Amino acid sequence: MIIAFDDKKQYICANRAIKSQKYCCPGCQEQVILKVGDVNQPHFAHYSGTVCATFTENETAQHLSGKLQLAEQFKKYGHVQIEAVLPEINQRPDILITLKERKVAVEYQCSPISQKRLDERNAGYSSQNIQVIWILGQNYFEKSMTQKSIVKFWAQKKLTFYLPDKERFVYRKDFWKCDFERIHYLEWMSHSLFEGTTKTQGINFKIEKQIYKLQNLLIQKRVDEKIVRYLYNKERLLLHAPLWMHEGHTFGLTIPNWHFRLLIMLLLERVGQENMVKKDDISNKLTKYLMGDDNFKHYQITLIFNDLEKKHYILQQGQHLLVRRLPNWHTSLSQKLCKMRDK
Repeated sequence: MIIAFDDKKQYICANRAIKSQKYCCPGCQEQVILKVGDVNQPHFAHYSGTVCATFTENETAQHLSGKLQLAEQFKKYGHVQIEAVLPEINQRPDILITLKERKVAVEYQCSPISQKRLDERNAGYSSQNIQVIWILGQNYFEKSMTQKSIVKFWAQKKLTFYLPDKERFVYRKDFWKCDFERIHYLEWMSHSLFEGTTKTQGINFKIEKQIYKLQNLLIQKRVDEKIVRYLYNKERLLLHAPLWMHEGHTFGLTIPNWHFRLLIMLLLERVGQENMVKKDDISNKLTKYLMGDDNFKHYQITLIFNDLEKKHYILQQGQHLLVRRLPNWHTSLSQKLCKMRDK
């Protein structure tokens, strides 16, 4: 840890502490020792055998350095405390910013954290009306994050990183993922925590590739047999499905985009052309296939509804959807490919 109490019960940062003085842990109140070296950042550590449920000793140099840099930057926004102890919830954010009557907790996350632990920390801050901002460290920035990991930290429709060696923030937004492709996103660098961008991420992938990749899965019998059998009983083939099924790029799905869009088309068919349905009735059937919290799921479902409306399949009317027309199934794969190439 890089913060402790001095003999006057005042917070003091390790890089300003004096070796000869005594300091104690703000959490357990036990005496700690100041460690200063030529390589590691100055920090406080508990004596061997001390049990402390609030503070841990496994902070990396990256975490210590980033936390100090961030604290210095955030002083322009309000009163800053490093590792402030919140006894009501037994939590200590890396940085706590007080702006008049509002408090903001900043968590600089450099190591792995489970979804359960992250949710617990968010719930704790929420119970105290404290806004929380999660900023990811260089380890997260350099590795290939999975959709599940990205959705875990997704907030304000973007991810925020801080790189201590560059003293810069990096942002990523507009995530999209089509089948058989890597994750795509827009990325930019900034000096400021709250600096945004007006740029948007373009979406471009080959529909024909999506069709042939799905065809290969069918040949290899890697498509759920229940789907194939259901369509066969309806006198349909999966590869004859409307082109709209292959245009999916929804991020954070637990199933492939083609499967997700097939379900949507079947739901609209069940409603019937020129009939209306409550948005929630459709949303509730689709959200179980999405990762993340309710905000993330609502955002992705909204994008799907907007796309359906843009293609004139539905019309959104308040809390209802009107099915204007249904996507057309094709008579053969060759006819489908010809139509795609004619677009």
